[in-house]
Amino acid sequence: MRLGSKGCWRISRWIARLWLALPLAFLSFAYADELPADAVPQHDGPVHITQAELLSVSGTGYSAPPRHIVDAALPTDGWKTINLPYTAQRELVPDAASGERTVTDWYRIELSGLTPKTQQQLLYLPRWKTLGNIAVYGDGVLLYQSHGSPIHNGYNHPLLLPLNATANTPAPASVLIRVDRLRNSGSGFSTLWVGDEESLSWRYQIRQLLQVQLPFMGSAAFLAVGAFAFAVWLFKRRESLYLLFFAISALAFLRTLHYYAGGSFIPISDDWFEWMTVASLLWLIVLIHLFLQRLHLQPSPWLTRVSVTLALACNIATLPHVSTEIVSLYLFTPLLNLMVLPVAVTIFAVNLRKALRAQLPEGRLVAGWTVFAVAFTSYDGLLQNNLVSPEAVYTSPYAIISLFFVFSYIMFQRYTGAFAEVARLNKGLAQRLQAREAELEQSYQRLRVIENQHMLNAERRRLMQDMHDGLGSSLISAIRSVERGAMSEAEISRVLKGCMEDLRLVIDSMENVEADLLLLLATMRFRLAPRIESAGITLQWEVQPVPTLPWLDPDGALHILRIVQECVANVLRHTRATIICVSTATVDEGVNVVIEDNGEGFDVEEALRRSGRGLRNQQRRAQVIGGKVSWQSGSAGTRFTLWLPLHRKAETDKAISAF
Repeated sequence: MRLGSKGCWRISRWIARLWLALPLAFLSFAYADELPADAVPQHDGPVHITQAELLSVSGTGYSAPPRHIVDAALPTDGWKTINLPYTAQRELVPDAASGERTVTDWYRIELSGLTPKTQQQLLYLPRWKTLGNIAVYGDGVLLYQSHGSPIHNGYNHPLLLPLNATANTPAPASVLIRVDRLRNSGSGFSTLWVGDEESLSWRYQIRQLLQVQLPFMGSAAFLAVGAFAFAVWLFKRRESLYLLFFAISALAFLRTLHYYAGGSFIPISDDWFEWMTVASLLWLIVLIHLFLQRLHLQPSPWLTRVSVTLALACNIATLPHVSTEIVSLYLFTPLLNLMVLPVAVTIFAVNLRKALRAQLPEGRLVAGWTVFAVAFTSYDGLLQNNLVSPEAVYTSPYAIISLFFVFSYIMFQRYTGAFAEVARLNKGLAQRLQAREAELEQSYQRLRVIENQHMLNAERRRLMQDMHDGLGSSLISAIRSVERGAMSEAEISRVLKGCMEDLRLVIDSMENVEADLLLLLATMRFRLAPRIESAGITLQWEVQPVPTLPWLDPDGALHILRIVQECVANVLRHTRATIICVSTATVDEGVNVVIEDNGEGFDVEEALRRSGRGLRNQQRRAQVIGGKVSWQSGSAGTRFTLWLPLHRKAETDKAISAF
């Protein structure tokens, strides 16, 4: 899903202006209190101190601050008056002895001329920066000292501490601030404020928010959203943007860690922590390059290879305790940052040009961010090398925070775009499914019409065939006999009654018996009982309940009716029986229909050998429906058995349709 060009540029300009204005606003807060006061109180407000005396003492190695000034044995000569903020330039290229030569700077601030206050007095130092430690003395007594290593000792944290223990106790007349630092690192020392808690706490909170809390919250939020993107990537492995977003968020978190982590809260050594900070910056630039390539889809293989090679080479060369030329990596960090800057500018410029050429709003948005990121990083390089006022705020964390918003916006667009695409595909699929259902419904209706027509034609053919074979042949025989005068009226009546029975059988076969054999036999009993009783024969009905036959349809019903009709007709014509018994039973996964009589028996083998039409028709009809017929005949009578299967094979269905 791609945004419109005009809307995207409006958003990108808004974000760019916002994140450009934020550091400027923060800087205005930082400098808001730097008003010329010359250490004179303004009514009852805090005192802004812009001058101090400085004494620098050279030494070798760091030393712990003494508990009292008298133990330091400070000389009385060599003090000079300086204006605050004050900066001491650093050596850009360190040598082998840079990690040993130290300088102890003593800043003396006289407070004896201030009006005594009843409230507790506090000292507020917005910022100090160097590779070293700081200690604060009031009237020669140690009030505060920094903790942790000299490298990452909370230099970016503002300092607010009480000068007197409680209210209504005198504040010290003189304050000495000791900064024990490496000579190579230079130093930066901001102006100071002295006042009560009410007048200084809000200044301290604003500075703490700008320098520590906002960078921490921004990088933590970036990492949290990156973790969500990583979870999304686990389910959508083809979307590499989510994995890149997570990697960028993790590196951004590591890169900004040194801005708010300090004191004794770092669980690794200074060398490895500094190496992690430098390495995260290098790989952050590489991953942003890969992210931009993935956006504008115009890869630069040569630039990718060069940037990855440089990052690997720099990481390996700066590994702690690997290179003998690098005494301490933190001494080379400012120089490395300056060397990385042109590489980052080249990478971002190439991607910006390709994003503009591809007319990709998302790519232009990120590439536009890189312009401000380079500006912020350049400003931090000046601040790190003590070329601007130490009261300024590092802006690189805000570039990272703005990157978080830009990348989150892009990933949100991709995420919601994926849902929109799924919704669009689902809508299209639903429309195609609806159209397909309509086509299937039409096809089904046509098939139903064809099937009904086929069933009607098949039923018509069956009725015509059955009437031709049964009713038709009987009528033709009767007509010929009448024409020859060979039949009496009684015989003609008998023939016509037989034709009526055939017609009734055909009609009965069309009734829906719902696979119930007993219902079919009951229908036949209703038709044949009058004829049997008129012949003076007793009908015994011993039909027992049997399972239903799922395959029983009109065709199968007609075959069963014809078989039973033929059996009863044979009894009436040939056996001279006085009793006919009809019974049913369930045997061998089938149903037996048994018809017994007490008439004269016959030779079954002889009858079948003479190819009697009636017996052969019964056998043929039984085979068609998957059943069997058998006869047992003797002097005591004849037993006819029709076996019908409970379930019929598919081949039998084909045989019935072809019958």
